[in-house]
This record gives sequence, C-alpha cells and structure tokens, in this order.
Amino acid sequence: MLLLAIALLLFWGASDIVWGFSKGWPYLVLSLSFAIGAAVSTLVREALIPSSQPRVTQVTAVLLLIISCYSFSDLIRYF
Repeated sequence: MLLLAIALLLFWGASDIVWGFSKGWPYLVLSLSFAIGAAVSTLVREALIPSSQPRVTQVTAVLLLIISCYSFSDLIRYF
C-alpha cells in the first residue's frame, strides 16, 4: 500500500509538470488521502502484529504521513 501511495505521488508530480497545477490537483488530493490512509493502516497493523522488520516499515509510514500532512496543509491555501 505504501508503494502504491508513493507511485500515486510520483504520478501527480509528472501530471503537474505536464498539465500544470490547475489540472493536476485532483491527483494530489487522491494520492495524499491514500498515502495518509496507508500510513495509518500500516502503523496500526505494526502495533497489533509486529513484523520481522518493524522499524523500516514504521519509519517509511511515519515519513509518508509527515509529508502527506505537510502537503495537505500547503494545498489548503490554494482553495
């Protein structure tokens, strides 16, 4: 799920370059909401059932959560 969220963010970056911000913002909102959901889901899953490499997964999820929340707060000023 985290890799799919990162792929969506990369797709938004490519669409932003091609179409500009005005047409690519739905991809940003979609990818950020998916990234937040995936990160929270991963953190809850790791808290309930720890995996063999919990530190890598948790760090990736927390970084994605921080980036997504910061991007949402930056996006709000455009609306």
